[in-house]
Amino acid sequence: MNHFSFFILFLFIFITSQGKEHTANFVEKHTVNNKNTPAVSEKFPVNYFISPVDFHLRLSANFGELRTNSFHAGIDIRTGGVTGKPVRAAAEGFIYRVRVSPVGYGRALYIQHPNGLATVYGHLDKFNEDIEKYVQNEQYRQQSFSVDLRPPEGRLRVSQGDFIGYSGNTGSSFGPHLHFEIRDGATQMPINPLLFNFDIRDDLPPVLYTLAVYPLNHTSLVNGRNEPLYLSLGGGNGRYRISSNTGIEVYGEIGFGIQVTDFLNDSPNRCGAWSVELMTDNRSIYRHELTKFAFAELRYINSHIDYAERIRNRRNIQRMFLQPGNSMSIYGNHVNRGISSFYNEGETEVRVIVKDAYKNKSELPFTVKTVPPGEQKMSPPPHPDNFAMLMRYDQENRFSGQGASLSLPAGALYDDLLFEFTSSSPVKGSLTPVYHIHNEYTPVHRNYNLSIKAEDIPKAYRDKALIVNITSPDSPGAVTSRWSDGFMHCQTNVFGRFTVMLDTIPPTIEPLNIRPGRNMSNQNMISFRVKDDLSGIKSYAGFINEDWVLFEFDPKNDHLFYVFDEERIGTGRERKLELYLMDQKDNIAVYTVDFFY
Repeated sequence: MNHFSFFILFLFIFITSQGKEHTANFVEKHTVNNKNTPAVSEKFPVNYFISPVDFHLRLSANFGELRTNSFHAGIDIRTGGVTGKPVRAAAEGFIYRVRVSPVGYGRALYIQHPNGLATVYGHLDKFNEDIEKYVQNEQYRQQSFSVDLRPPEGRLRVSQGDFIGYSGNTGSSFGPHLHFEIRDGATQMPINPLLFNFDIRDDLPPVLYTLAVYPLNHTSLVNGRNEPLYLSLGGGNGRYRISSNTGIEVYGEIGFGIQVTDFLNDSPNRCGAWSVELMTDNRSIYRHELTKFAFAELRYINSHIDYAERIRNRRNIQRMFLQPGNSMSIYGNHVNRGISSFYNEGETEVRVIVKDAYKNKSELPFTVKTVPPGEQKMSPPPHPDNFAMLMRYDQENRFSGQGASLSLPAGALYDDLLFEFTSSSPVKGSLTPVYHIHNEYTPVHRNYNLSIKAEDIPKAYRDKALIVNITSPDSPGAVTSRWSDGFMHCQTNVFGRFTVMLDTIPPTIEPLNIRPGRNMSNQNMISFRVKDDLSGIKSYAGFINEDWVLFEFDPKNDHLFYVFDEERIGTGRERKLELYLMDQKDNIAVYTVDFFY
C-alpha cells in the first residue's frame, strides 16, 4: 500500500468514527488502570467493561452483602440521593431482556456481550427513547404494567458507552441508586463486579466485631455451658483480638462464627467481605469465597448466618462451619464441614482470616483450651418441653395434631430438628386457635405444606378465608391459601404462629390530585394512594373513556399513578376515569371520576 492509499484509508476511518465521538470519548474517559488489583482478577477480563455511569463510582452495597433471605447479587452505585442520572452500556452487545415490575429490580435491562458475559441494570427510572417506546407498546398490547420482554437479538443493539436509561428508585429499592450486575451469560450466575478492575478505591481492611463459639450437640460445652458464647472484639487496621480477658474453654463438637463488615474508601455504607477462612493450628478447615453463585442458592444465606441471632438482635454472624443441609457453592475445601472436635486436653491456636475483593486482610488470632467436663452434669434435657418429634433434614417429615398438620419435603431443613408444636387461644379476628409451628428462630429452606382445620367457616365465606402468619402482630403476613375438605391449606417457608382469618374488605383508593370536574391540563399525572388491610393488592386496571391506560404501581409508597400520554389520549376533552383494584381474596374497589384534560 502506497502512502497516498494509506492516507485515504486513515481519512475514511477517521471520518466514520466521528459519528461515535461521544461514545468513544466516554469509553476512553472511563477505562481505568485501578491501583487496587482485585483478588482473583486473573480469572476475569480486565478493562473489558467501563463504568455504567458518568461520575466517579461510589458504592452503597457490594457483591455478596448479607440481605434478608439472600446474598446481594451485584453492586449498588450511589447517585447522590437523586434519580435521573444517565446510565450507559458497560460494553457492546444486545439487550436480551427488558423487565418492568413494581417489585424486585423495578425497571431493568439485561445486555448480552460478545465475550459470553452479561450485565444487568436495575431500578431504572426510565429507559432511553427507543427502549421506552418498545416497552410501552408491549405494555399496551398486553394491558399490563408488569412485563417481561425478550426482544429479538437484533432489535435493541448497543455499543459500549451508549445511553440506555436513567437511574431511579423503582421496584424494591429504598433509595435512589443503580443496581449493576455482571453475569455468566450461559448460566445467568452473577459474578462479583469488583473482580473486573473498576475504578473503585479500597485500601481499608474488613472490620471484625464479634466472635461466636457454638456447642454443636447437647454434650458440647463452651465455658461450662451448652449455649453459644458471643465475644466482642477490639483492635483495628487488620489486627483484632478478643476485647475482654475471657478465656475460651471448650469440650466436644464446636463451631465458630464471625461478625464482619467491609468499607470502601469513598462510602460510609457497610458492605460485605469477599472471603472468610478459619484455621486451627495453622491448618485451614473452612473457607468461603463470594466470587459467584447461582440465584437458586441465595436462600442458603439462612444457614450461612446465625439465623436466630439475626432475628433476635439484628446482627449478621457468619458461621464458619457448614450445616449438613447447606449445599451452596461458595465453600472451598473444608475439614469435617469446619467443625472442630475438642476432646483431648490442651490448647489449640485458632485464626480467622477475612479478606475483601481488593486483597485487604484482617486477622483474629485466639486460643481455645479443651477442658473435659469431669463429673459435672451440664447436658440439657434431651428435648424441649413442647417437643413433638425429631425431624431429619434429609428426608420428608410429616406431623399432625390438635387441628393442624404439616409436611416438609426433604431439604426443607438445614439440620436435624427437635420439632416443637403447641397451640393457644384465638386472637382478635382469628377463626381458629393460633398454632405455634416450632419457632421463628429456625429457618426453613423450601416451601412446606401447612393445613389448619377450619370446617366451621360458612360456605359463603370460604373463598374469603386465608391463613395468616401473626408472628409479628403489628404486621401480620397473609399467606396464599385455599379452603378444601374442611381445612385451609397453604405453602410457606417460615415457622412461626399461624391462624385463619377472613378478608372481606376491599382495598382503599384515596385520590391525591384529582376530584370531580377538575381541569387536569396543568398536571402531568393522576395520583392515588392505595392500600389493602390484609391479603394485599393482586391486580388493578384503569380506563379513560373506556380505553385501557397504563397505570404504574409503587407498592413501597402505596402509590398508583397514570402519566398523561397525549399521543394516545389527545387533549382538550372531557373524560371519565374508571379505576379498579382487587385484593388477593378478590375483594374489589372501584373509583370513578369525570375530569377535563
